[in-house]
Amino acid sequence: MTTQAVEANFSELINKPKDTVARMQGSLRKGMRLHRRDDEDLYLTTAARAEEVTQVVDSTTRMFVALLKEDPAAADLLTRVFPEAFPWVRFLPPMDVRRFLVDFIETARASADLGTVSPIAQLITEWRHTAEIYADPDLYKALTAEGDEDFGDVPEPKATDE
Repeated sequence: MTTQAVEANFSELINKPKDTVARMQGSLRKGMRLHRRDDEDLYLTTAARAEEVTQVVDSTTRMFVALLKEDPAAADLLTRVFPEAFPWVRFLPPMDVRRFLVDFIETARASADLGTVSPIAQLITEWRHTAEIYADPDLYKALTAEGDEDFGDVPEPKATDE
């Protein structure tokens, strides 16, 4: 079994489905990235594997929520170890690290209930961008400077016909 990510073109799956699926199942990850020319790549996995991932996210989230409810000091501990999982939080002010932790756990709990990790990924991206701003003094200064001009209300965007 290979531990490397298995990749194939989407056309391979269409033209040789048995061979392509066999390659996927021969990997430890039990998944395969399918490259498409005209759109975003897809990820193919088994339903059982997808369910396992959902269970892991759900149970890990429940464990953290229970830990925080059981012992308020757990938030301090998690805030201190958060940089191990997200090294870029070192650029955030301490209160923002704690806010990120709370946002992360609350979003993970809600996402687990919905069976999707997309909101968690979006939250991580948003906080990473915040850290990037704090890490760049010039960017931070530009984004936090008081403007001399008020350009007034921003008009609502016009509806587009799509």
